[in-house]
Amino acid sequence: MRERLKSPRISIYSMNEPSKTFHSQLNFMGLNLDVFKNVYAPQEDSFMLAKHSHHLEGNILELGTGCGLSSLANASRNPSNYVLGVDLNPQAVQNSQYNAAHNKIPNAWFMESDLFSNVPNLRFDAIIFNPPYLPEEPNGSRKQNPLDLALYSGKDGRTHTDRFLHHLQDYLLPGGKVLIVQSSLTDIPKTIEKAGLLGFSVEIIEEQPFFFEKLALLELSRE
Repeated sequence: MRERLKSPRISIYSMNEPSKTFHSQLNFMGLNLDVFKNVYAPQEDSFMLAKHSHHLEGNILELGTGCGLSSLANASRNPSNYVLGVDLNPQAVQNSQYNAAHNKIPNAWFMESDLFSNVPNLRFDAIIFNPPYLPEEPNGSRKQNPLDLALYSGKDGRTHTDRFLHHLQDYLLPGGKVLIVQSSLTDIPKTIEKAGLLGFSVEIIEEQPFFFEKLALLELSRE
């Protein structure tokens, strides 16, 4: 659930020198995570994704990693995995690297990328994504700070989801899996239809109803 508050160049930050201003802290699956100011703090949608993705094996890609919750949960449970988390927000990248270092997780890496723009030319065993999905306000005054970039996605809330689906097949191995969070605010059936047209089978593996929206976690797979 998301509250309404709220060059293609790789940027790698030193994990030992974070420009940190802590916003909050949390413990999840034995991980002690700090959330920096201007980084999306995990909500119900984040925990739903992390809960269902920590068992995935192989080379794992997370788009929109935030503070690194799902990437680090997976990497910590699967030491032989290669886990790459990317985020458009450079502060989120720094935050994730900081959390990886402080939880002593050596098999997770983080870099700055607008969706797939800076992702290495590799195919992954699994890709996970909790996209921005709130429709932008009509005057377009949002999207001026990193938190808004994590929340809003075009006038219908679908810009990031549709871009993701368009490029997905270029980065997923045959037989690979995709986990993506969707909201009833942005037309879950439309996402299922588009994925089907791209040759993916789709399963809803969890739904969470709230008073103004329903969240769904979709699993996409294709042989």
